Amino acid sequence: MELKVREWTKNKNSVSVNYGPLTFSLKIAENYVQKDSKETAIGDSRWQENANPLKWPSYEIYPASDWNYGLQLDSKNPAAWFEVVKKPWPGDNNPWTLSTAPIELRAKGKKINSWTIDENGLCGVLPQSPAATNEPVTTLTFIPMGSARLRISAFPVVQ
Repeated sequence: MELKVREWTKNKNSVSVNYGPLTFSLKIAENYVQKDSKETAIGDSRWQENANPLKWPSYEIYPASDWNYGLQLDSKNPAAWFEVVKKPWPGDNNPWTLSTAPIELRAKGKKINSWTIDENGLCGVLPQSPAATNEPVTTLTFIPMGSARLRISAFPVVQ
């Protein structure tokens, strides 16, 4: 498989990372908050009156780690900035969780403090690349997008 970095000029010059057929997302720790299913039922879900919501809880998932990073890349050979890490296949045969993904990518990036959660509790508008930040360089871990519940898969490039 080949590692490729794709630039999205119409999406603030952001980049995404593919390894073979897989697109990767930043590995973001998850905080699950249980909610009352009757209160969170929306649209045409038609909660059954005799159903016990304690037996059918709903959850909201919030980030439990930083997610607002930009990638540090060299435009001449961006794929060279990634390390492919192969891990053992999970014993339960489920590769689609944060902890069981059998392949990860590692790369360098910087936090972008101006990129925050918006008024609706969602990821704010993607910063334009190249994004300026004075934060230190850190190692980032990426997992296949299908293994992530919270997904950042288009990244600004940082200076």
